[in-house]
Amino acid sequence: MGGLDLAVAGVADRTTPPGLAREVFVDVPLVVAAVPEHPLVAAHPDGDAVSPAAPEGHRLIGLPRGAGMRTVLERLCAGSGFRPQVVFEAATPDALARLAARGLGVAVLPGPDPRTGLRALLLSPTRAPAPARPSSGGPGGR
Repeated sequence: MGGLDLAVAGVADRTTPPGLAREVFVDVPLVVAAVPEHPLVAAHPDGDAVSPAAPEGHRLIGLPRGAGMRTVLERLCAGSGFRPQVVFEAATPDALARLAARGLGVAVLPGPDPRTGLRALLLSPTRAPAPARPSSGGPGGR
């Protein structure tokens, strides 16, 4: 008792800790999404991908700190030389999209699925990190 056979997690690193094996079963890009009249998406009417620097200066809506997708966002922004201004947090992508649809800011979401009332732009180059699972022979493995 007490062994773990499987964990599904969103993680920010592509490194696999000792004793674990990783299997990708969902690999999606990140998008920034806002109401069509928001300056960030209005500046890209063709739906072009935007660089990780594009959200600088915009009010962002994201997952709470510690979530894999939030960590990826923070690292991308830091690599572009700024700290993201996350003004609203929610626990699910659907809740993030609902806040953005009310015009409260730009949601950072797993994409590329369009959400009602929002325009999404690929945040390039990004991929959501893969989850990890125990390896056979490691702790909790078979």
